[in-house]
Order: sequence, then structure tokens, then C-alpha cells
Amino acid sequence: MKIAINTMSAVAGGGVTYIKNLLTYLSKLNTHHQFLILTTPKGKETFYFQHPDFKFLSFRIPSKSSILRILWEQLILPSFLKKENVDVLFSPGNICPLFSTIPNVVMVQNVEPFNNELAKGQGLIQKIRLKLLKSLTILSLKRAQRIIFPSMKAYAITEKSGTLARHAEVIYHGIDKEVFYPRTEDKTSYLLKKKYGLDKFILYVSHIQRYKNFFELIKAFILLKGKIDDDVQLVFAGKCFDREYYDEMKAFIVEQGYETRVVFLGNVPYEELPYLYSSCVIFVYPSTCESFGMTLVEAMACGAPVLASQMEPMTEICADAAIYFDPMNPVAITDAIFKTLNNQEMTSVLSRKAIERAKAFSWENSVLGAVKIFESSI
Repeated sequence: MKIAINTMSAVAGGGVTYIKNLLTYLSKLNTHHQFLILTTPKGKETFYFQHPDFKFLSFRIPSKSSILRILWEQLILPSFLKKENVDVLFSPGNICPLFSTIPNVVMVQNVEPFNNELAKGQGLIQKIRLKLLKSLTILSLKRAQRIIFPSMKAYAITEKSGTLARHAEVIYHGIDKEVFYPRTEDKTSYLLKKKYGLDKFILYVSHIQRYKNFFELIKAFILLKGKIDDDVQLVFAGKCFDREYYDEMKAFIVEQGYETRVVFLGNVPYEELPYLYSSCVIFVYPSTCESFGMTLVEAMACGAPVLASQMEPMTEICADAAIYFDPMNPVAITDAIFKTLNNQEMTSVLSRKAIERAKAFSWENSVLGAVKIFESSI
């Protein structure tokens, strides 16, 4: 079989992590299939490696804007796939070509358009973007031969919209166990803390977007004033995708006099993340809308005590390996942090449970499951 994988929408975060691991573990399997990786010039730099069964092709037009990407996928891609004699197209970014005769496998990675509460706080342009993405996702699910969801929550929220996902399967993402495991306080950890000016810190790893709920966590941290040590910092690692939201948070932090205690590291190199997860006193995840929550599993694998939003799929992913809170209530977040920081036995138990829970997530199983679906879609 010749299987095309459309990576055009993988620009950051979990989308990039998924594609990297998908390709890595596909390359280790003796499937006898040929894989055609469709990407952008920047994506090719990120994903490319030599393999006899892999062919990487990059296209500039889809990289210029999301609208041009959608138009390219709908109008140009179908004829290209036919010319290349592709047997199956895998679209891990929600949307597939609606008028292609080639069998499609779609993965729903982004459930943001299906969250009606989320749309209420958005501007007009963002609301239009979400409506368009929702419509195209629904049409793609109807068109696809097979559908993959990374969690039961992603499956359920799509069905609640009235879309019957036929031939669907839930396949969890995995964890790279060679990268994410508990790191001791060695020289690398020391140098990393020195590099970023860190000592004792609470961590949240996520790209900056409103639904990720950064502001509520910041408010909760400030409410801890006088209740925890003054040397504890709140540290964020991730790229900014909403400058207006970031500026609002920075202004609030300055107003509260917390410039040195609330730290934005920006986009941290992937190889540094295990050391941050291993070094933090707790990992807090207040997001309100996820299809999976990749950094949750990474943090658990490194033994970080996890506090997470009580919304699905966070409870599905962490099970009993986390303490949960109402993500929209800063007082509830404050209470969860305070109780955990002041209970060494609790943090130790959470750390052990996190390591054990992370064992349930395997890229080998995830990729094997995907290959079976590719093969059954014809």
C-alpha cells in the first residue's frame, strides 16, 4: 500500500509531537507499505529523516495561511494523490479532502470548535474560524472511511454535536519512554535551573491560548500570597499564540508586583522538558478544552505530582494519578495547590501514581493501531 500522511496542520505542540512519534515508530515497523509525507518547508525541517519506505514532499502554498492550506487540501491535493497512486490518505488534523475518491482516515486532534462555551469569549474573526473548522470537520467525518479519536472525550464531544462518527476508534497517544522519565538532580538539572533562574517552582507546559486557562492559574497563585514560601515561582513553558491575552496577563502580573515570581520561559527546547518536569514541585494543568493533553502524560512519566482540571479528558488520562479542581475557580485552584504543597506524603504518592499511570501510554501501541486502521480502510 501507498499511504499519504498530511502533516500540513502540525505547526506546534501536541500536533508536532504526534507526527514526530508517528513517523519514528512507523519507520521501526516492517509494514511493507510506502509512506508519502506531505508537509511544508518548515515541517520538512522538523520531520525529515532518511528511510527507504518514506518520501517527504514539501509545498509552500499551504504554509502561507490556514485558508490557503484548506483551499490547497480541497482543490489541489485530490488530483495530486491520484497522480501519485496513493491508496489511503491519513489526515491527523481534523480535515480531509471532501471530493477525493481515495479512502480517507481522519484523526480529530482539535476539539476546540465543538466547545460552545469556548466560542462565547472569542472575537468575530476567531468565531468565524471556529465555525469553519467545525463545519469542515463534520463534513470530513462523514466523508472518511475510518476515524481515530485520541480520547473518549474527543469522541463524545463530536457525537454531542450531532455527528455520528461511523467506523471510529479511540487510540491514545503515547509517550517516548527514552526521553520522558524521572531525572535526578544532576549537573544538567542544575545548569538548566541556572539558565532560567529557577529554584523551587510550580510548572505548566502549554502554548499560550485563552482556553488553556493561564490567567486563572496566575490569579490562584497570587491568592497564595503569605500561605506558601515567597521563593516559590510559577513557571510557564510554551509558545505564545495569543499576544493580546499574554499582554493582559503581563499587565496584571506587574500590577500585583509578581514579575519575578511568575515566569514565562517561551518555547523551551524539547530535550529540556524532562528536566523541568522532574524538577518542579508540582505540575498544574488548568486547561478547559483538550482532545488528549500530551504534556500531562509527559509530566506523569517524569514523576511530577499532577494537579489537573476536573474536565474531561484530563480525568480520563490521569485517572487516580492526579488531584482535580474546577479550572474556572481560582480559589479552588489555590486550595488544591496549597493542600498539595503542604503535604509531602501526598506529593510522594502522586509522583508514584503518575509514573505508574504513564505506563498505560505507548507510541508502539498507538502506531500499530493506526496502521491496522489504514489497512482496513480500503
